[in-house]
Amino acid sequence: MMSSTLGAITKGTNDSYLKLGYDYRYDDPKDPNRFFFRSDHFNYAQKGIPVVFWFDGVHEDYHQPGDHPDKIDYAKMEKVTRTIFLTLWELTDLKERPKVDKQLPKELTEGN
Repeated sequence: MMSSTLGAITKGTNDSYLKLGYDYRYDDPKDPNRFFFRSDHFNYAQKGIPVVFWFDGVHEDYHQPGDHPDKIDYAKMEKVTRTIFLTLWELTDLKERPKVDKQLPKELTEGN
């Protein structure tokens, strides 16, 4: 959502290695659940730090009392973790950090 460089590295790394099925709808400011805007990384994004939002989705007990560890898909979690590691590895070769170079939604620009 924020950086062409970060987006290209994230997509390219995934496409080259573990091939997760990325769902970009959560980047959309019109997403009715607004997961991007209410997740931990949002505060970094508000400060102009490009972020990647890896999110596993929801299930019927998401953030409810019945949301226990047995709901975790551990095989998928491992694949996501490996993808994040490989993406970070690719980012370490950059001469400078990814810059914000995209039009941002008002939620990321108001009050800054």
